[in-house]
Amino acid sequence: MRVSLASVVAASAGDCLCIFDIDRTLTGSQGSAWLQCRKDARIDGVHDSAYAGGTLVLSEVSQFIAQTFCSQCYIGTISAGSASGAGSAERGVLHDKLAVPGHLPTTSWSACSPVTSPLVTGCPDGTKQNAVGGIVSWYQQHVGASIANGDVHFYDDRADNVKPFASTGYNARQISCSSRDSKYGNAIGLCGAEVSEIVPDAGVQVCGGDDALVV
Repeated sequence: MRVSLASVVAASAGDCLCIFDIDRTLTGSQGSAWLQCRKDARIDGVHDSAYAGGTLVLSEVSQFIAQTFCSQCYIGTISAGSASGAGSAERGVLHDKLAVPGHLPTTSWSACSPVTSPLVTGCPDGTKQNAVGGIVSWYQQHVGASIANGDVHFYDDRADNVKPFASTGYNARQISCSSRDSKYGNAIGLCGAEVSEIVPDAGVQVCGGDDALVV
């Protein structure tokens, strides 16, 4: 496990943890749909294997995470996908973007179980909440962080990944609410997370006004 001591933040700063889904949260839709997402950025020469595949497109949040409150928190991912697999250029780009605030002290990636890094992939939809404890434990073990359940914030474009957090004590929020992919019955995001959606609200929140679930 490679941990960069220079990038470790002091636990005394007040510990929180932001965890992001990858596909259609940190990334946007590939192909021609990218033209609809004016805040997204295409990374030419980098492949993204998610869904139909194509050139990697970064959501607004991936580009500007330092402009969110998560810049003061530890960072992790929990994805159902693989981020294009071990050693991929996509993983390198995502790591570098997430590490900008200085709160991601490793370049290693982890499978869903056991969790050996904050960058977790391969967790089936509907089960991502089960990997959070492993990320919290990793930060406690490696940098001495003390992260309470109520200081964990999870972001995902799919409602079926957010709702299971309701009984966990963690906070979770569905994002990409204003851009949904009609090719998948609007079940997934289109452009990914926007900076304005990354807020430290307590509870569990899904898109949809009166249909929102707040716990």
